[in-house]
Amino acid sequence: MSKENQYQQHIHVFRGVAIIFIVFAHTIPSLDWSDWPLTGKLIDAIANQSSIFFFFIAGYLFQHLSARFAFSKYLKQKLLTVILPYFVLSVPALFVFTVLTERTGMWPWFYELGIWQQIGLFMLTGKHLAPLWFVPTIALFYLVAPLLIWMDRKWPQAYWLILPLLVISTYLGRDGPYGPIDKAIYLFPVYLMGMAFSRFKQEAMSLVMRWWPLLLFIAAVSAAGIVFEWSSPPYWHMPMKAALALIITWQLYRHHHVFGHRLDYIAEISFGIFFIHAYFISAIKVLTVYWLHDTIYDGYFHADIPGNLLTFALYSGLVIVFTVYGIRSVKHLLGKNSRMFIGA
Repeated sequence: MSKENQYQQHIHVFRGVAIIFIVFAHTIPSLDWSDWPLTGKLIDAIANQSSIFFFFIAGYLFQHLSARFAFSKYLKQKLLTVILPYFVLSVPALFVFTVLTERTGMWPWFYELGIWQQIGLFMLTGKHLAPLWFVPTIALFYLVAPLLIWMDRKWPQAYWLILPLLVISTYLGRDGPYGPIDKAIYLFPVYLMGMAFSRFKQEAMSLVMRWWPLLLFIAAVSAAGIVFEWSSPPYWHMPMKAALALIITWQLYRHHHVFGHRLDYIAEISFGIFFIHAYFISAIKVLTVYWLHDTIYDGYFHADIPGNLLTFALYSGLVIVFTVYGIRSVKHLLGKNSRMFIGA
């Protein structure tokens, strides 16, 4: 295997690592951590906002494939493999949260709107299902792809802006009044960081190899800021995940052969897992509420399962197993067309 192919393999494995962390992040709120608050906060610090890893990987792969970039072909591919599955997989959540019950955490005026306006806002923001904000946000990067290609080819000095942009994101945070736009601004520097890592592969790897103790220190301090709830801003998830993205990339480059094959299938279907794992989290939540309270889950928060390392591992493991087998079933049924329906 060539060195270049090895490099791609470890980025592929990183997708598997990232999606597992994302499932962890979305599992945490389903458990009651009142008996183990520090454990819950530590797991949350490690797992929450792991979508930062996905944006790093997306930026890396975008630059890596940029030599054969054609905007119309690029948009068509993204429409078929990202936007179309987003519409298909949104249908159940849209039905539940516009017809059957109300989604918690929405604007106070949201349910005063007509049903089609509700659907439109859900689709523009991705607020109808926890992970789906990713799609309207990454779609903004698709639209500015030609500008990013121009920058990479004609103005690579712009990559020096990554560090100050990371500082700005750390103080701005991810959430704001403009939904996907706020999130895209927040995630833009880590997307650029992925592009830079791809463009300057060997230089980037050498820098991480040299400075990994500093990166690990940044990640540890940031984790402490999250766990012990230091004042925000700064928002500690960005520096933590940005530093870890570099360390994980370097370590997977060195050691992906040790466990890469174990994560290969997870990495291959990672986008499908991203799309549908929240449905399985919700299904387990509905069954738990019915079992414990003999009532139907009404969309409001219930964290009745005690949170500890064992229940967290079991809950997350069940979600991953059910999601993987669900995807395998759809792929078996639809073949190659499955990517247009579930993103995998």
